[in-house]
Amino acid sequence: MTRYVLVTIAVPEEQFDLASAVFSTYPLVGVEERMDELTICFEQNDFHDGMEQSILDELLALNIQARLIKVGTEEDQNWNAEWEKSIDPVVVNDRIVIVPEWKASDYASVPLRLVITPKMSFGTGHHATTRMMCLLTEEYVCPGDFWVDVGTGTGVLAILAVKLGARQAWGFDNSEWSVVNARENIAQNDVVDHVTVEESGLEDVQLPACDGLMANLYRHLVIPYAAAFVRAVKPGGIILVSGILKYDIDEVCAPFLELGCFAEKTLQESEWAAVAFRTPQ
Repeated sequence: MTRYVLVTIAVPEEQFDLASAVFSTYPLVGVEERMDELTICFEQNDFHDGMEQSILDELLALNIQARLIKVGTEEDQNWNAEWEKSIDPVVVNDRIVIVPEWKASDYASVPLRLVITPKMSFGTGHHATTRMMCLLTEEYVCPGDFWVDVGTGTGVLAILAVKLGARQAWGFDNSEWSVVNARENIAQNDVVDHVTVEESGLEDVQLPACDGLMANLYRHLVIPYAAAFVRAVKPGGIILVSGILKYDIDEVCAPFLELGCFAEKTLQESEWAAVAFRTPQ
């Protein structure tokens, strides 16, 4: 019988993306997210003594506030069945629902049903930032638009933009598993002809000219690239930003305001915020 090693590490939620980049270099089975806590699953044959310390050292080297909680083992079981039980549909509002493939038929009548089957990608809708970005996307996407999805994760926002009438959406992510997962979700939602995703990092990508841009990232990624975002979006276009703790709103808004943008709308849920910027005419 296969055994699994589970490594549980305390990580602040706002640093999950950085931590996931570290995990992607290891032979994982999967990652489970909880509040300020990540559990990494390995097949026992792929795990060796000291690997947990190696992971922790890499996290700390990136100034991720990580702390090892425990290392344990589990016997094999029907992980898919157990995982499926834990993923519930997310009703964003009366028009938008994010639903896993195995529950999609229950929501066939919802106008904007997004069939998202996550693997290790961010964007299931269970996080406040994804829900707020869905609400802003619904408000600002116009028919015929071209949108860019920065750090696409599961592809949920790019898919939603097209379902709202955008002619095309282009997304990218620096995580190979996110790109693979996003492409699967694009196919499940029948938008293959309208949504394209690529594997790339912000430091390498050439942002195309677009009507709108969505960036569900953390502040340390948004702030340095504010100017690049503004250059890519047409005059009078929209930039949607989330992944922001409410305490950091002013700091995140500052570079956009300095570039002539206007903060047109701000949403807040629990500790998180999302902002819609209008680029200068």
